[in-house]
Order: sequence, then structure tokens, then C-alpha cells
Amino acid sequence: MRITEQYSRFGRLPFAAACAVMSSAFMVGNVQAQQSEFPDEPVEIGFAAHSIDLGAIFGQLREGFREHLDEAGLEYEFYQAAPDTPSSHAQMVQNLENFASQELDYVLMGPTSLDLNEPGLMAIADSGAKLLMTDYERPEGGVPYDDAVLNWVVYSHDEMGYKTGDWLMHHLRGEGNFDPKIVMLWGPADSEISEARGQGVLRAFEEAEDIDVEIVYEAYADFDRDLAYTQTERALAAYDFDAIVALNSYMSVSASQALIANGLEPGEIIVGGMGGTIAELEGVALGEIGVAPFRDPRSMGRASAEALLQHLTGNEDQIQKTVYSDIPVTESVYSIAKFVPLEMFDVNAFLRDYHGQ
Repeated sequence: MRITEQYSRFGRLPFAAACAVMSSAFMVGNVQAQQSEFPDEPVEIGFAAHSIDLGAIFGQLREGFREHLDEAGLEYEFYQAAPDTPSSHAQMVQNLENFASQELDYVLMGPTSLDLNEPGLMAIADSGAKLLMTDYERPEGGVPYDDAVLNWVVYSHDEMGYKTGDWLMHHLRGEGNFDPKIVMLWGPADSEISEARGQGVLRAFEEAEDIDVEIVYEAYADFDRDLAYTQTERALAAYDFDAIVALNSYMSVSASQALIANGLEPGEIIVGGMGGTIAELEGVALGEIGVAPFRDPRSMGRASAEALLQHLTGNEDQIQKTVYSDIPVTESVYSIAKFVPLEMFDVNAFLRDYHGQ
């Protein structure tokens, strides 16, 4: 296998009994493509996502994707690109247009925004490449580039937000706190993901009829580490509050760091996150973050890779067009060990190392 890595700045996922897959929907690889069916020349694959750091969802999704192709014996060239920030929509479009000019065979896609990335996605479709969509659910009315999409490997952002809010309500009941004051850190104002997650959180709050939630401060922190840290400090300076809900992993980690840097003990103000990146799971294991609903990005990547293999070998009718990831709640060392694949994060090894054992 030959891998060519390009970066933009163009230069630089066990669930229950299914550890390497994710629920019955993720039973990828049941119909493994035979190497004799593969083309003689390497397949050209692009990977465009709002972040390709190994510690974040798309870095782990990439690893699962590559592992599945490698296990099948596919020869391929791999190009990847990411914008400077998760909200750099114009840069993502430019990355996609660059990929379109390279006449690739497939593009694995993790959008910054489904709507705002549409010009670039249309350019990929017009180039003849097939799209493997992740992270965003297919809109009910479809998309203009539907014919180019092999499948959507997704999870419900509303459900993820709801699970964080629901866990928080149960936790506060356990503490005897029925009138909590809460801070919310939203993603970018134009982010469909932030809106879906936030509405899920608020729905959980509304359903807790015995708890009188007061949101004392909310801000757009743009899924940005530094801005989330700053907004947490602003909230601390102006308000007393019991919990802070951050709508992605970057922001929950930064919020917990800001709380500790300002003299609070872990758990003194509860941090609710979502996503389950490695850094966020470390925070949960140490009690610095209360909860982080988790989606298994490695299994998501494998599901996308299986769609590619099925298409490549003439079995497109075997492709599951929409694959949903489970979203278990990780809120303890036990739940992390139960739901998170060891190859992504070994919580017991992390704790042994952290405590010098």
C-alpha cells in the first residue's frame, strides 16, 4: 500500500458484544471483496474533514477506514486535507475543489457544514468521484449530489445532546439540586450540529419537570478550545453556576481546564461534554468531566470503507445507504472500558500511567 499524505494548509469509533463493529448496523466486512476483483492501479482516495488530528473523531475515523482497506488488501493512494478551524467553511470548499481537480476515485467526507460545503461537494460529484459521507445525517429532501453518495455513516446529534442533558438532570437530582444554574457553550452560530445538539440538551431539560433549570449564561464558543476557555472564565467571573454544558469535546476539555485553573476541584462544577474524543475520555476518567456520550469513530470509518469496497467490486446493491452509530453514555471508568475500543483508548493503561503505576 502506498499512502501519500497532503494537508491543508496543503502541506500537512467494545460496543456490547461487538468490539470491532458497532451494533448490528456496523457489521461491516461480512462480504469481503476478493483481491482478484480489485483494479490493477492503486485507487485514488481523498479525505476531507474539519479536523484530522488523531485525538479527534476524524483522525480516529480515518484509522478505522484505512485499517479496513488494508485488511482487504487494497492498493490505494490517500490524500487528506483539513481547514484551519472547524468553522472555516470557505477553506473546506477550497479543499474539496482541489480534490475535484485531482480526479480522485473516492472522497471520504466530514463536513464543516453540510449546507455551506455544498459547492465543494458538487465539484466532487461533477468530477466523477464517489462520496462517502460521515457525521451529518442526510437531509429529508436529499442533496443535489445524491447520485455521487455511496452511503452516510452518521449518528443523531440531537440524541447526543439529549443524552448529555438527561444525564445531567439525573445527576443533579442525586445531589438534591432541583434549581440548578447552568452555562451553555454553543458551537458556531451557523453550525447545524451545534443547533441539533443544543436543542437535544434543552429538550432533556424541559422533560425534567421537577427541576427548574436556569441558564445563566450562554455563548458561541465556535467549537474552539481557546474561545471555550475564555468563555468559561467570563462565566466564572460573572455568575454562580452548578454545571456547564459544552456542545463538543474540544470545548468540554477547555471548560474543565479553565475551572481547575481557577481553583475549583474536579466535579465542583459539573462539565457535560459530548463526542468522546481521547482527551475528553481522559477527563471523564479523572472526574474532571462528568459525561461524554460516545460514538465509535473507528467503526464509522470501517463502515465507510466497506461501502467503498462493495462499490469497487460491483456490489453497490449490497451497500447499506445509511448506517447509524450507537451513542452510549460514558461517565465513568467502567463505562469507558465497556464501550470504547482499546485501540482507540485504553483507559486502564492511561490511569496506571497517570498515577505512576
